[in-house]
Amino acid sequence: MSTETLRTMVFNREGFILNIPILDEIHFFAWDSIDTILYGSEILYHDHSEFIIYLNRPPVIKLKENAWWLNRLTFWIKNRKNKKIRISDEWNRDFSGFINNVQKYLPDVQEIDFKEDKRKGVLISRNEIKKSNSSVIIERWKPERTTTLPWKMVYDRYHRSVEDIYNRDKGI
Repeated sequence: MSTETLRTMVFNREGFILNIPILDEIHFFAWDSIDTILYGSEILYHDHSEFIIYLNRPPVIKLKENAWWLNRLTFWIKNRKNKKIRISDEWNRDFSGFINNVQKYLPDVQEIDFKEDKRKGVLISRNEIKKSNSSVIIERWKPERTTTLPWKMVYDRYHRSVEDIYNRDKGI
């Protein structure tokens, strides 16, 4: 994906702005509108991570002045009242700096280890096959079996747990 089409975030004391170039949109999230931030693997692409942000009011969404004609058309027919926002590492250039910036403006924000991969479990075997100009590594993993939810609580205004959010919404 081209870096020009990746989303970017700008943080200030009022909130943060999510710039979405491919849609020609700017979304503003006020700090007092954020109730919960969760971290986990993406639902569709399990090789990617995402933050899920629950809001108490929808973000302010504006169309850029020189927007493409199709983006201007679809802007008026889309739902702009969504209170659940997903920020993916695949589509957002500033993903890894999100937590550090949020910690400046919200209290009790938890640290996240981006290198931790709970999906793999225990390594059973690892074989490296070398061919003329390349090598292929084949790893076999015993998956980790757990009954806990795969998301981590990063921030919650009301000190709820991931289980509380899951039970409230019947899913995440």
